[in-house]
Amino acid sequence: MIVNVILELDKIFNELNKAFFKDELKKPVILIQSKAKKNTLGTCSVNPIWENKKNEEDRNYEITLSGEYLNRPIEEIIATLLHEMVHLYCSVNDIKDTSNNFVYHNKNFKKEAELRGLIITKAEFNKSIGWSVSELNEPTKELIKKFNINLPAFDYYRKSYVKPETLKQIRYKYACPKCDLKISHHKEVYLKCGSCDVDLELNED
Repeated sequence: MIVNVILELDKIFNELNKAFFKDELKKPVILIQSKAKKNTLGTCSVNPIWENKKNEEDRNYEITLSGEYLNRPIEEIIATLLHEMVHLYCSVNDIKDTSNNFVYHNKNFKKEAELRGLIITKAEFNKSIGWSVSELNEPTKELIKKFNINLPAFDYYRKSYVKPETLKQIRYKYACPKCDLKISHHKEVYLKCGSCDVDLELNED
């Protein structure tokens, strides 16, 4: 299942590389992982972080797509892949396309991305990421129809695990009927006021 998705992404990368990068991008390691944080559709490493153990000069960047967002239409998945390929292109060509610790997408990114089949707009939901929202332009939408994509490979996506709300622990409240003593306990127990020598009463409220 996951192998089929990676193979398709690899094939799509090759086609996009030919169409928009003169087939000059060295193929990165393409992975599918859990999103790093909310709204993260994909990432591209800022350095080549994969190394051949037999040849340390053979180093590769990494592109990751978030498994939780593979439930989107194929055009949107490809837009994310192409978005990350633009980051890869900017990295290898020393083009500063982000700032604020690689979060804010600047006008250099917008320019390079729009030269390569994308429409780029600012993210209204999170202005700290700048010119980041990406969609395929019409010619690119027509182009990908020729890629012969195995669409069933994208039928699966990673289900988000949401922790259930922590149940509030029940506290039993007790009070002395003669003095101001009030205490609580996590169990229903028998308690006695040492000063007044009477049983504490359970508050039923």
